[in-house]
Amino acid sequence: MDSQTKLAQKILIVDDNEDWNELVKLWLKNAGYQDILSAANGTDAITLARKAVPDCILLDLVLPDMDGLEVCKTVRSIPILARTPVVMLTAHRKDKIMGLEYGADYFVTKSENPAELLATLRAVFRRRELDLNIYRKGDVALNLENRQVFFHDLHVVTLTPKTFELFHILLERSPEPVHKEILFSAVEGKKKPELSRALDILMNRLRKSLPVLLERRIKAVKGFGYVYIENAGA
Repeated sequence: MDSQTKLAQKILIVDDNEDWNELVKLWLKNAGYQDILSAANGTDAITLARKAVPDCILLDLVLPDMDGLEVCKTVRSIPILARTPVVMLTAHRKDKIMGLEYGADYFVTKSENPAELLATLRAVFRRRELDLNIYRKGDVALNLENRQVFFHDLHVVTLTPKTFELFHILLERSPEPVHKEILFSAVEGKKKPELSRALDILMNRLRKSLPVLLERRIKAVKGFGYVYIENAGA
């Protein structure tokens, strides 16, 4: 991924009610979601989804050209969209059962209260991050497969294996400090406290690799080790 690659979630709203679409967009933006697309019918939704590949689809059951179940079935048949979470908007248990058969993942009742929808989206993206092997701590996220670091959902650096392991441990233990022996053992696979200077050098490489605001969050704890403090770089 390049420096403009984002981890932020792209959401596609599929509904022919313009007022509802605008209301949902407002809810989503207020909740921090910025990449929001919309379609007023099933045909446009499928075309747009193929092109933009959303991270989640909010799908109304009743559409002017085809019903939401058919849209869901079509989405599931497209390889690039087969695993895209689909949240179906419905009020009837019967529709939920049919939706499951057609491949929907979640169901939300249409309401003027956004709480259920936003809670469902949080669950969707937590599960998706687990599927993508993403570890998140506050405003930092790590891709555990390719050692990418994201800050405020923007990819900022790809670390070496050892510096990535150091950063991962510090994030996991934060706000508790981590002893040098634990850090060195985790990175090198052996306990040699007399080589703590090697750890200091490696930690310096990590700091230099990170953006300044993140680098400032890593603090040395005299006579002990290191700690990552989230608000230290503010």
